[in-house]
Amino acid sequence: MFVVFFLLWVVFNGKLNLEIAIFGAALSAVVYLFSCKFLGYSFEKDKKLFRLIPAAVKYLWLLICEIVKSNKALIGFVYSRKIEVKPQLVTFTTPLKGPFKSILADCITVTPGTISVLSEGDKLTVHALDRSLADGIEDTDFQKQLLEMQKKEELA
Repeated sequence: MFVVFFLLWVVFNGKLNLEIAIFGAALSAVVYLFSCKFLGYSFEKDKKLFRLIPAAVKYLWLLICEIVKSNKALIGFVYSRKIEVKPQLVTFTTPLKGPFKSILADCITVTPGTISVLSEGDKLTVHALDRSLADGIEDTDFQKQLLEMQKKEELA
C-alpha cells in the first residue's frame, strides 16, 4: 500500500524530482502507518494482495476479451433484422464468497447485454438481453478465475 500511496503522490504532482520524491516518501509512510493503525491494513495483508497480482492481470485480460465478444454479439442483434431478442432472467449458484462474489456480479454487469439483478446467499440472478448471452453463465471463465483467486487468498 505504501507503493500505491507513493505512486499516487507522483501522479498527482505531475513531475518527479528529488525533493518531491523525498517528501512523497515521507508523506506516504505517514499515511501508510495511519492506515495500519486505524484502518486495519498490515504488511501481511499487502503481501497476500501482492501474490494475487498475476491472477488479477489474467482476470482483467479475460474481462476485456469477454467485453469485446459481447459487443460483437450485440452489434449482431442491433444490425440484424431477422434476430428476435428474447430477454431472460437466469438464477445460478456460485461458490464464490465475499468480495469475489461482488467482483463476479460487477463484471457480469460491465459485460454488455447482461446485468446482475440480485445477489442473495450463494445465488446470483442475472438479466440477459437474449438467451444466447446467458448460455453457460453458471460456469463462466470469470467464475473459474475468481475461484482460483479466492483459493489463493484463503491459503495465504
